[in-house]
Amino acid sequence: MRLSQRAAILAAITCSISHPAFALHRTPVRALDGYRCMALDAPERVMMDFGHPIPLQSEPRDDAPSIAPALAVLPVATDAPPTNGYVRSMNLSLRPGWVSTRWLKPYGAVHPGMTCTPYVMNDGKLGFVFGRATQ
Repeated sequence: MRLSQRAAILAAITCSISHPAFALHRTPVRALDGYRCMALDAPERVMMDFGHPIPLQSEPRDDAPSIAPALAVLPVATDAPPTNGYVRSMNLSLRPGWVSTRWLKPYGAVHPGMTCTPYVMNDGKLGFVFGRATQ
C-alpha cells in the first residue's frame, strides 16, 4: 500500500471516529424523578394538522404562548395536579411547559404491553427508555 493510500485511509478513519454523530451516542444517565410517560391520543385530523400542532405552552391557560409542539410521548409531572385542564411537562431541552389534558392518555393505554420511563440523557436532554411490560 502506498503512503498516499495509507494517509487517505487514516484520514477517513479519523474523521469517522471524531464525527459528531459517532461521538454523541445518546445513553440514559438518570431517570427523571417526579415524571411519568404520557402519550398524545388525539383523532387523526388533530395529530396530522401540522399547521396547528398540539402545543406545549408556557402557562396553564389556552391563550398562553406556545413553547414548542408537544411530543407524541412526553413526561408529565406526577407531583402536581392539573391546573386549568393542563399538566406540567417539558420539551426535549428540559424546558418546562404545560400541555392540555384533553388529548393525553397513560402511555400503557395507548401502547399496551409496553413501558416508558423519562430519562435525562448523557447530552443533558430529555430521552425515554422503552420496554415490555412484565406480567
